[in-house]
Amino acid sequence: MTEDQVRDALVGLIVKYLPDGSNENKLIKIINDTSRPRLPVRGVLESMKGKTTEYSDSDKKLIEELIYLYG
Repeated sequence: MTEDQVRDALVGLIVKYLPDGSNENKLIKIINDTSRPRLPVRGVLESMKGKTTEYSDSDKKLIEELIYLYG
C-alpha cells in the first residue's frame, strides 16, 4: 500500500466505525497532514477499540495489513 492509500483507508475506518466528534475530526486532520513523518495507525485503532463489536472481513484484513506495515 502506498502512503496515500493508507491515509484513505484510515479515514474510511474512522468514518465507518467512529461516531462524529472532535477526536475523530482531529484524527482525520492528523492523517491528512502530509508534513507528519508517520501515520497514526495505532492511534486510530486504539480509538476504534470498544466502539464496535464486529468488523467486516475486508476491514479485518485491512487492519491486519495496516498493523503489519506500520506496527
